[in-house]
Amino acid sequence: MNFFSRLLKRSKVASPITCPRCLGKGHVDKDDIIRLKQQGKWKAGACAYCKGVGTVNKEILSKVPANASYLTTNLSEAEREAIVNNTQREDCPVSEHSRLWLEDALLILLDLFGKENVQQRRVLTPHHSHFPISYDGTEASAYETMKIVAAQMDVPFESITLDYYDGHVQEVSTGSPFGGRIFLQSREDDKNASGLYWGQTEDGKYEIWLNRENLTKPESLVATLAHEIAHIKLLGENRINVNNEPLTDLTTIIFGLGIFNANVAFQTFRNFDSYGWQSNGYLSQTQWGYALALYAYVRGEKSPAWIDHLTPNVKRDFSKGQQFILDNLRIVFQNMPLTPW
Repeated sequence: MNFFSRLLKRSKVASPITCPRCLGKGHVDKDDIIRLKQQGKWKAGACAYCKGVGTVNKEILSKVPANASYLTTNLSEAEREAIVNNTQREDCPVSEHSRLWLEDALLILLDLFGKENVQQRRVLTPHHSHFPISYDGTEASAYETMKIVAAQMDVPFESITLDYYDGHVQEVSTGSPFGGRIFLQSREDDKNASGLYWGQTEDGKYEIWLNRENLTKPESLVATLAHEIAHIKLLGENRINVNNEPLTDLTTIIFGLGIFNANVAFQTFRNFDSYGWQSNGYLSQTQWGYALALYAYVRGEKSPAWIDHLTPNVKRDFSKGQQFILDNLRIVFQNMPLTPW
């Protein structure tokens, strides 16, 4: 290798930068903890982000944020590398970033709604005993379903206004004399939103719109209502200031309705001349499986009866997640010690 080749190769090596967590000190102090908003989660000590040297490679910034609460000094080198590189462990149904985000998000929800409340709340299942409704595809059956879901989530059903729109409609008029339009789109790759939450109207009621396609799909109907009412619990009741759709999905688990949202996350369909699949919500099937396993762990449930109502794929991911939790109690929910099963 000649001089210019060596020089070129050397120039491609990224220069280290000052660690944004400890600001080059090699250790995290009280001021750093406050600056990174990790009070109650971290304590002063060696910096896990730079491993105590004060500098890091610039590429780590795009992989793990400096305030990632889960990157701590109690991790082994293999665990740290798995987090930084977002690898997927063979024994876990989700990647490391997904696992850590789900655990942190559930801890946030436990803090918002109370761990004991979550542990004691009953879990609703797709059974007539929980939804004694004749599903005939009418708005009346949807309204009765809304009353059950709202009660389960501690929201007075009288405070909710329920309206409907056709699934094939991409925009509707606001009724304004100036011709305003509302575009019905929940995310870039899903132009037929299952439901929409509009916040509070002038009379103080929460406004929810449902896609009429849900009227003939009871499980999707419950899942959509649970998600939209979760918006009420988070945004409407001022628990968060900025909408977070994945966190809203997880909130349905906290209120004992996660089975429905997990089951409709990925569905296949087949008829005489075609087949295909569709997804709903903002979490993947594997993320739902692991999230439900965490939920069972929080509740101290080893073999809850409600898992029999999960689709086979979600149930498989739940079981894999449950075994991962049992085998890795040291790192699961590392910011909140829980009583093991």
